[in-house]
Amino acid sequence: MATEFECYYDPLSQPCRTVLLLLKLTNAPHKIKWMDMSKDEHMTSEFMALNPFHQLPIIVHGDFVLTESTAIAKYITSTVQCDDHWYPADIQKRARVDEYLAHHPTGIRRGCRWVAKKFVFIESMTGKPVPQEEKEAAYAEFQEVLDGFENYFLKRGPFIIGNKISIADLFAVSEVIQAQIGGRDFLSDRPKLEEWVQRVKKETNPHFDDVFKTTSDFIATIAK
Repeated sequence: MATEFECYYDPLSQPCRTVLLLLKLTNAPHKIKWMDMSKDEHMTSEFMALNPFHQLPIIVHGDFVLTESTAIAKYITSTVQCDDHWYPADIQKRARVDEYLAHHPTGIRRGCRWVAKKFVFIESMTGKPVPQEEKEAAYAEFQEVLDGFENYFLKRGPFIIGNKISIADLFAVSEVIQAQIGGRDFLSDRPKLEEWVQRVKKETNPHFDDVFKTTSDFIATIAK
C-alpha cells in the first residue's frame, strides 16, 4: 500500500483543515495539493476526474481516491499507526464518535456555515449587503446549535467522547473557528465552549496554529 497521502486542500475550507490537521497529528506522510476554490480550481476537468462532485477535500493514496472528509478521517486512522483515541477501537467510544459525525452536518456545520455566509461571504461574492434581519436569524439559529452542542456533546467530559480527544473534536472545532469570521465574540458568553476550544488547541498544537493560520489571519482582517 502507498505510504504518502496526497491531500487536495483549500485552507479556507473547514473539512480540509480538519483532514490536514489529522494528517499532521498522526504523523501520516503527506503532501498538499493546494487548491483555490475562489478561482474555481475545483471545477477543472482534471479535478472532476477525481471527484465529480467538485468538493474538497479529497485524498489520493496510491491509486485509491477518497472523497468526503469524515470517510477520509476514518481511513487515515485505519491506515497509519496512531493513537487509538482518534477513532477508538472500543465499540461504544467509536459509536460516540460516529454519533457526533452523523449529527455534524445538520448541527454545528450548518449553523456555522450560515453565520459565515450571511455575515461575510454572500456580500463579498455578490457585492450586495445581506439584510440585518437575515443575519440575526442566522445568528439565532447558530446559538441554538451551540446550546445543543454544549448540553449534549460536551456533557461527558472535557472532550466530545469523554476524557480523550477524537476526530469528532477536530471536525467541530474547525467549524467554531470558522464562525468567528462573522465578527461577533460568541465565545466570551460561553465559557464551557471556550474552555473546550482551548483544550483542543492545547492537545493539537503546534499543528493547530499552523493549519489555522490562514483562517486566523482572515478573521483579523475582517475585524479591522
